[in-house]
Amino acid sequence: MLSFRAIARLTFLAALVLGAGCSSTTSQHCTFCDAGESDRPSDPVASSPDTAPIGDTEAAVADQALAFDQKGSETAPIDQDAPGVEAARPSPVPDGGVLLLSDFEDGTTDGWRTTDWNDAGLPDSDWSVFLGDTGYVYAEGILDEIEWHIAFADSPAVADQIVEARMRVVEFYDATPSFVAALFARFDPSSDSGYFVALRGDGSVIIRKRLHGTSASWASGIDAGIVPGAWHTVRLEVLGSTINAFLDGNLVYSVVDSDPLATGTAGLGSYGATFEVDSIFLAQP
Repeated sequence: MLSFRAIARLTFLAALVLGAGCSSTTSQHCTFCDAGESDRPSDPVASSPDTAPIGDTEAAVADQALAFDQKGSETAPIDQDAPGVEAARPSPVPDGGVLLLSDFEDGTTDGWRTTDWNDAGLPDSDWSVFLGDTGYVYAEGILDEIEWHIAFADSPAVADQIVEARMRVVEFYDATPSFVAALFARFDPSSDSGYFVALRGDGSVIIRKRLHGTSASWASGIDAGIVPGAWHTVRLEVLGSTINAFLDGNLVYSVVDSDPLATGTAGLGSYGATFEVDSIFLAQP
Protein backbone atom coordinates (compact mmCIF):
# COMPACT_ATOMS: atom_id res chain seq x y z
CA MET A 1 0.00 0.00 0.00
CA LEU A 2 1.31 3.48 -0.86
CA SER A 3 2.28 5.66 2.06
CA PHE A 4 0.59 9.03 2.64
CA ARG A 5 3.81 10.70 1.48
CA ALA A 6 3.81 8.61 -1.69
CA ILE A 7 0.18 9.53 -2.46
CA ALA A 8 0.92 13.20 -1.82
CA ARG A 9 3.90 13.06 -4.13
CA LEU A 10 1.92 11.38 -6.88
CA THR A 11 -0.76 14.08 -6.56
CA PHE A 12 1.94 16.73 -6.88
CA LEU A 13 3.46 15.02 -9.90
CA ALA A 14 0.06 14.80 -11.59
CA ALA A 15 -0.44 18.53 -11.05
CA LEU A 16 3.00 19.16 -12.50
CA VAL A 17 2.12 17.13 -15.59
CA LEU A 18 -1.12 19.04 -16.20
CA GLY A 19 0.48 22.45 -15.71
CA ALA A 20 3.85 22.00 -17.37
CA GLY A 21 4.79 23.97 -20.45
CA CYS A 22 7.40 23.41 -23.12
CA SER A 23 10.61 25.34 -23.55
CA SER A 24 10.99 24.49 -27.21
CA THR A 25 9.25 22.91 -30.18
CA THR A 26 12.39 21.77 -31.95
CA SER A 27 13.04 18.05 -32.35
CA GLN A 28 16.06 16.10 -33.33
CA HIS A 29 17.46 13.84 -36.04
CA CYS A 30 19.39 10.77 -35.00
CA THR A 31 22.75 10.27 -36.59
CA PHE A 32 25.14 11.86 -34.27
CA CYS A 33 27.13 11.67 -31.16
CA ASP A 34 28.34 14.37 -28.89
CA ALA A 35 31.51 16.26 -29.62
CA GLY A 36 33.78 13.44 -28.57
CA GLU A 37 32.22 13.74 -25.13
CA SER A 38 31.72 10.22 -23.84
CA ASP A 39 31.18 8.58 -20.50
CA ARG A 40 34.79 7.48 -20.61
CA PRO A 41 37.46 10.09 -21.42
CA SER A 42 39.62 7.67 -23.44
CA ASP A 43 36.85 6.65 -25.86
CA PRO A 44 37.56 6.59 -29.61
CA VAL A 45 36.05 9.46 -31.58
CA ALA A 46 34.87 9.84 -35.18
CA SER A 47 33.24 12.93 -36.65
CA SER A 48 29.55 12.75 -37.61
CA PRO A 49 27.91 16.21 -37.74
CA ASP A 50 24.21 16.80 -38.36
CA THR A 51 21.42 19.09 -37.16
CA ALA A 52 21.30 20.69 -33.73
CA PRO A 53 19.48 19.53 -30.60
CA ILE A 54 17.07 21.81 -28.80
CA GLY A 55 18.88 24.99 -27.78
CA ASP A 56 22.17 24.12 -29.53
CA THR A 57 24.14 26.51 -31.75
CA GLU A 58 25.76 25.94 -35.14
CA ALA A 59 29.14 26.03 -33.46
CA ALA A 60 28.12 23.17 -31.21
CA VAL A 61 26.85 21.19 -34.18
CA ALA A 62 30.18 21.57 -35.96
CA ASP A 63 31.81 20.00 -32.92
CA GLN A 64 29.70 16.83 -32.86
CA ALA A 65 31.40 13.44 -33.06
CA LEU A 66 30.77 9.77 -32.41
CA ALA A 67 31.71 8.57 -28.92
CA PHE A 68 31.05 5.53 -26.76
CA ASP A 69 31.41 4.82 -23.08
CA GLN A 70 33.33 1.54 -23.26
CA LYS A 71 37.12 1.83 -23.43
CA GLY A 72 38.34 0.46 -26.74
CA SER A 73 34.83 -0.14 -28.13
CA GLU A 74 33.96 0.99 -31.65
CA THR A 75 30.67 0.39 -33.45
CA ALA A 76 28.79 2.05 -36.30
CA PRO A 77 26.92 5.30 -35.58
CA ILE A 78 23.18 5.16 -34.96
CA ASP A 79 21.31 4.97 -38.29
CA GLN A 80 19.71 8.04 -39.85
CA ASP A 81 16.30 8.55 -38.30
CA ALA A 82 13.24 10.69 -38.81
CA PRO A 83 12.72 13.89 -36.79
CA GLY A 84 11.35 13.44 -33.30
CA VAL A 85 7.68 13.98 -32.56
CA GLU A 86 7.17 17.33 -30.90
CA ALA A 87 5.79 17.20 -27.36
CA ALA A 88 4.17 20.40 -26.08
CA ARG A 89 4.01 19.18 -22.50
CA PRO A 90 4.58 15.99 -20.50
CA SER A 91 2.10 13.20 -21.18
CA PRO A 92 -0.67 12.78 -18.58
CA VAL A 93 -0.55 9.73 -16.34
CA PRO A 94 -3.91 7.93 -16.56
CA ASP A 95 -5.73 6.51 -13.56
CA GLY A 96 -4.26 3.09 -12.91
CA GLY A 97 -1.28 3.83 -15.14
CA VAL A 98 1.34 3.86 -12.37
CA LEU A 99 3.26 0.57 -12.32
CA LEU A 100 5.82 1.54 -9.69
CA LEU A 101 6.09 4.38 -7.19
CA SER A 102 9.01 4.49 -4.78
CA ASP A 103 9.54 7.19 -2.19
CA PHE A 104 11.86 5.05 -0.01
CA GLU A 105 10.15 6.25 3.19
CA ASP A 106 10.18 2.70 4.59
CA GLY A 107 13.98 2.97 4.69
CA THR A 108 14.49 -0.05 2.40
CA THR A 109 15.48 -0.72 -1.20
CA ASP A 110 12.46 -2.98 -1.77
CA GLY A 111 11.46 -3.01 -5.41
CA TRP A 112 14.96 -2.17 -6.63
CA ARG A 113 17.90 -4.30 -7.69
CA THR A 114 21.46 -3.43 -8.68
CA THR A 115 23.45 -4.81 -11.58
CA ASP A 116 27.15 -5.47 -11.19
CA TRP A 117 29.45 -3.68 -13.63
CA ASN A 118 32.82 -4.33 -12.04
CA ASP A 119 35.48 -6.64 -13.43
CA ALA A 120 35.58 -8.79 -10.30
CA GLY A 121 31.99 -9.95 -10.79
CA LEU A 122 30.93 -8.76 -7.33
CA PRO A 123 27.51 -7.30 -6.48
CA ASP A 124 27.31 -3.53 -6.53
CA SER A 125 26.73 -2.51 -2.91
CA ASP A 126 27.14 1.22 -3.49
CA TRP A 127 23.38 1.92 -3.52
CA SER A 128 21.64 2.55 -0.21
CA VAL A 129 18.65 4.23 1.41
CA PHE A 130 19.33 6.74 4.17
CA LEU A 131 17.66 9.66 5.94
CA GLY A 132 18.69 12.90 4.25
CA ASP A 133 17.61 16.49 4.66
CA THR A 134 14.44 15.88 2.58
CA GLY A 135 13.51 12.53 4.12
CA TYR A 136 14.64 9.08 3.02
CA VAL A 137 16.50 8.98 -0.31
CA TYR A 138 17.92 6.27 -2.55
CA ALA A 139 21.53 7.13 -3.29
CA GLU A 140 24.59 6.01 -5.20
CA GLY A 141 27.45 7.09 -2.98
CA ILE A 142 30.69 6.05 -4.67
CA LEU A 143 32.44 8.68 -6.80
CA ASP A 144 33.79 6.21 -9.34
CA GLU A 145 35.33 7.42 -12.61
CA ILE A 146 36.02 3.84 -13.77
CA GLU A 147 32.70 1.95 -13.77
CA TRP A 148 29.00 2.55 -14.22
CA HIS A 149 26.73 1.92 -11.21
CA ILE A 150 23.17 1.05 -12.23
CA ALA A 151 20.05 0.17 -10.25
CA PHE A 152 16.77 -0.90 -11.84
CA ALA A 153 13.16 -1.37 -10.81
CA ASP A 154 12.06 -4.93 -10.15
CA SER A 155 8.88 -4.54 -12.19
CA PRO A 156 7.50 -6.05 -15.42
CA ALA A 157 9.02 -4.85 -18.69
CA VAL A 158 6.74 -2.64 -20.78
CA ALA A 159 7.07 -0.79 -24.09
CA ASP A 160 5.58 2.71 -23.92
CA GLN A 161 6.47 4.24 -20.58
CA ILE A 162 6.98 7.35 -18.50
CA VAL A 163 9.76 7.40 -15.91
CA GLU A 164 10.03 10.42 -13.63
CA ALA A 165 12.29 11.07 -10.65
CA ARG A 166 13.02 13.89 -8.25
CA MET A 167 16.80 13.78 -8.00
CA ARG A 168 19.90 15.82 -7.32
CA VAL A 169 23.58 15.37 -8.05
CA VAL A 170 25.70 15.44 -4.91
CA GLU A 171 29.11 15.56 -6.57
CA PHE A 172 30.75 15.14 -9.98
CA TYR A 173 34.23 13.67 -10.27
CA ASP A 174 35.03 16.61 -12.55
CA ALA A 175 33.10 19.42 -14.24
CA THR A 176 33.13 17.75 -17.66
CA PRO A 177 30.42 16.06 -19.78
CA SER A 178 32.09 12.69 -19.25
CA PHE A 179 30.58 12.31 -15.76
CA VAL A 180 26.85 11.82 -15.35
CA ALA A 181 23.87 10.98 -13.17
CA ALA A 182 21.26 9.22 -15.28
CA LEU A 183 17.58 8.30 -15.38
CA PHE A 184 16.83 5.23 -17.52
CA ALA A 185 13.72 4.06 -19.37
CA ARG A 186 13.19 0.77 -21.20
CA PHE A 187 16.19 -0.58 -19.31
CA ASP A 188 16.83 -4.29 -19.84
CA PRO A 189 19.31 -5.60 -17.26
CA SER A 190 19.79 -8.88 -19.13
CA SER A 191 21.31 -7.07 -22.12
CA ASP A 192 22.54 -3.91 -20.35
CA SER A 193 20.49 -1.80 -22.77
CA GLY A 194 18.15 1.17 -22.43
CA TYR A 195 17.63 4.87 -23.03
CA PHE A 196 18.79 7.45 -20.51
CA VAL A 197 18.76 11.17 -19.90
CA ALA A 198 22.00 12.29 -18.29
CA LEU A 199 22.70 15.25 -16.01
CA ARG A 200 26.35 16.02 -16.77
CA GLY A 201 29.26 17.58 -14.99
CA ASP A 202 29.47 20.52 -17.39
CA GLY A 203 25.86 21.50 -16.55
CA SER A 204 24.35 20.03 -19.70
CA VAL A 205 21.72 17.34 -20.34
CA ILE A 206 21.62 14.74 -23.10
CA ILE A 207 19.70 11.64 -24.21
CA ARG A 208 21.79 8.55 -24.93
CA LYS A 209 21.06 5.00 -26.07
CA ARG A 210 22.84 2.19 -24.23
CA LEU A 211 23.11 -1.07 -26.18
CA HIS A 212 24.87 -4.09 -24.67
CA GLY A 213 26.91 -1.88 -22.37
CA THR A 214 27.93 0.67 -25.01
CA SER A 215 26.36 4.14 -25.05
CA ALA A 216 26.02 6.54 -27.99
CA SER A 217 24.43 9.96 -28.44
CA TRP A 218 22.47 11.58 -31.24
CA ALA A 219 23.96 15.04 -30.76
CA SER A 220 25.83 17.24 -28.33
CA GLY A 221 24.29 18.07 -24.97
CA ILE A 222 22.48 21.30 -24.20
CA ASP A 223 23.22 23.65 -21.33
CA ALA A 224 20.66 23.22 -18.55
CA GLY A 225 22.47 24.79 -15.59
CA ILE A 226 22.91 21.49 -13.74
CA VAL A 227 24.90 22.00 -10.54
CA PRO A 228 25.50 19.72 -7.54
CA GLY A 229 23.02 20.17 -4.72
CA ALA A 230 20.07 21.37 -6.83
CA TRP A 231 16.92 19.21 -6.95
CA HIS A 232 15.29 18.61 -10.33
CA THR A 233 12.24 16.74 -11.59
CA VAL A 234 13.60 14.65 -14.45
CA ARG A 235 11.31 12.78 -16.83
CA LEU A 236 11.97 10.41 -19.72
CA GLU A 237 9.09 9.43 -21.99
CA VAL A 238 9.57 6.58 -24.48
CA LEU A 239 6.60 6.37 -26.83
CA GLY A 240 7.15 4.00 -29.73
CA SER A 241 10.39 5.14 -31.34
CA THR A 242 10.29 8.67 -29.85
CA ILE A 243 12.25 9.56 -26.73
CA ASN A 244 11.52 12.86 -24.98
CA ALA A 245 13.36 14.27 -21.96
CA PHE A 246 11.84 16.88 -19.63
CA LEU A 247 13.57 18.89 -16.93
CA ASP A 248 11.33 20.54 -14.32
CA GLY A 249 8.34 20.21 -16.65
CA ASN A 250 10.03 21.61 -19.78
CA LEU A 251 10.94 19.63 -22.89
CA VAL A 252 14.71 19.83 -23.30
CA TYR A 253 15.57 16.99 -25.69
CA SER A 254 13.70 14.90 -28.28
CA VAL A 255 14.96 12.15 -30.59
CA VAL A 256 13.60 9.32 -32.73
CA ASP A 257 15.37 5.96 -32.88
CA SER A 258 14.95 4.12 -36.21
CA ASP A 259 15.81 0.84 -34.46
CA PRO A 260 14.07 1.23 -31.10
CA LEU A 261 14.55 -0.95 -28.07
CA ALA A 262 11.47 -3.09 -27.41
CA THR A 263 10.71 -3.12 -23.68
CA GLY A 264 12.27 -2.56 -20.30
CA THR A 265 11.87 -0.97 -16.91
CA ALA A 266 12.96 2.14 -15.00
CA GLY A 267 16.56 2.57 -13.94
CA LEU A 268 19.07 4.89 -12.29
CA GLY A 269 22.77 5.13 -12.99
CA SER A 270 25.94 7.07 -12.38
CA TYR A 271 29.35 7.36 -13.95
CA GLY A 272 31.77 9.66 -12.14
CA ALA A 273 28.98 11.14 -10.03
CA THR A 274 27.12 10.59 -6.77
CA PHE A 275 23.43 11.44 -6.53
CA GLU A 276 20.23 11.07 -4.52
CA VAL A 277 16.68 10.19 -5.55
CA ASP A 278 13.80 11.39 -3.40
CA SER A 279 11.07 9.61 -5.39
CA ILE A 280 10.58 7.88 -8.72
CA PHE A 281 7.67 6.43 -10.63
CA LEU A 282 7.17 4.25 -13.71
CA ALA A 283 3.89 4.56 -15.57
CA GLN A 284 2.21 3.63 -18.83
CA PRO A 285 0.74 6.60 -20.73
